[in-house]
Amino acid sequence: MKNMKILGLAALLMAGAAGAFAAELAVPPGYRAVVVPAEKAELMFIKPGGRLDMMVTFKAIMADERKENVTATLLQNVLVLDTVDKDGVRAVVLALNPNEAQYAMLSLGGNCQVHFSVRGKGDTEMHPMEIASFKRLIRSDADDKPADKEEPAKPAK
Repeated sequence: MKNMKILGLAALLMAGAAGAFAAELAVPPGYRAVVVPAEKAELMFIKPGGRLDMMVTFKAIMADERKENVTATLLQNVLVLDTVDKDGVRAVVLALNPNEAQYAMLSLGGNCQVHFSVRGKGDTEMHPMEIASFKRLIRSDADDKPADKEEPAKPAK
């Protein structure tokens, strides 16, 4: 289904309906205009000129060989050039450098789900991000300590 949407968007762009659309994009030097499918609810909040982070959720094979859904923040502080919501095709047009563009396209393959989080005005800070998983979220401190060792009691103040 996702590939059908991407093909639909490609057809829309190639049909010439987006010829003026592409010409109006202010792509910064060294960057590419990259089209990434988006959900309708996300598009309601994504605006041209704004900035966002792009996340991808996928099944990863963990160290113990089991599969687990994880989410990774793939790109941070990305400039939004435009949005598309026409004839059932919904997408964001992002300004990405060639390396970021490759990762964005990689996230569209397989069983990945792409999501966006909109940044507040002026928020350009980059953060080192761990991959998120439910196991990491719900594990307790006890899971991190060997069972045969107890923490010493802390003195009362």
